[in-house]
Parts: sequence; C-alpha cells; structure tokens
Amino acid sequence: MHISLHDRLADPARLRELARYDLAAQELRADLDRVAERSAKLLEAPVSLVTVLGADVQQIVGSYGLGDWVAVAQGAPAEWAVCTRTVLDGEPYRVADFRDDPVHAVNPFLATTGLRSYLGVPLITPDRLMLGAHCVVDSRRRIYTDVDLAVLGDSADEAMTALLRHRR
Repeated sequence: MHISLHDRLADPARLRELARYDLAAQELRADLDRVAERSAKLLEAPVSLVTVLGADVQQIVGSYGLGDWVAVAQGAPAEWAVCTRTVLDGEPYRVADFRDDPVHAVNPFLATTGLRSYLGVPLITPDRLMLGAHCVVDSRRRIYTDVDLAVLGDSADEAMTALLRHRR
C-alpha cells in the first residue's frame, strides 16, 4: 500500500507537537536567523534555512541569504521542499547537484531559484519527532563532507534548543 507524502507528513503526533511551538515569536525568529547565518558562513554557503514541515507546506522559520521572492513567500509546498526528504527519512540528506538527481531535477522551486546542492539535518524533538530541518544550499555543485555535516548537526542542535525555549 502506497502512503502519500501528505499522509506521512500529517502524522498526528508530529503535528500536535509542531502546534506547541510559538513559531511567530520575534525572539525565536531572530535566534534562528542567527543560527542560519552562522551555518552559512561556517560552511561557505550562500543560503541557510531552518524549516518546519506541516502536512502540506514547508515553513521557513529562520533564514540567511534568501532571494527576495522566496523570503516573502516564507516557504514552499512540501512536495517541492528538499527538507521534506530530510524530515521523512529522519537523517541527514545530501545532494551534490540537483540537476543530476532524478528526484529533484524537475523540481520547479529549484529551477526557479538556481540552487544546485543541499546538505540538511533533521530537527528532532526530545521525543524523537521530526519537526523540520536545518540546511545549507548552494548555487554550485558541491560535495559536502562529514566535517560539514558535523558543523551543520551542531547548528541543528542549537536551532532545536531555541525552538524548545518557545514550546508551549
């Protein structure tokens, strides 16, 4: 039996947990923007995001380096969001070049933004629920190393700590 993307993301326990966070808090957004900026600079990437995923949409809750229209949109449909794969697999996800990857080569969001490579790690609650992801994205083909992954993992832990401070 095939389970749809929506059904996988709409896990009731995951969505109940996500609803407990005050994602609109200005202090949280500022903290997550700082985490994203530091990750981008440490990993020499032009874009870094902290995202959460609802049943149908990825919401950007922290960012650095976004283009104007993406920053205004503050998210993307879940089926276009590369972070969706990170959340559903519950483990780090790397793509050296979206154009060479059959899963992402036809993604309209990526074609529009010109982004080519991705490294993301899941944001995991203490109860082991996957809320979202912290990622860096580059406009060039890039092989991310285990050191890059460790740096991003440390930043994801920091992002999750900030989120937990805003949990109701």
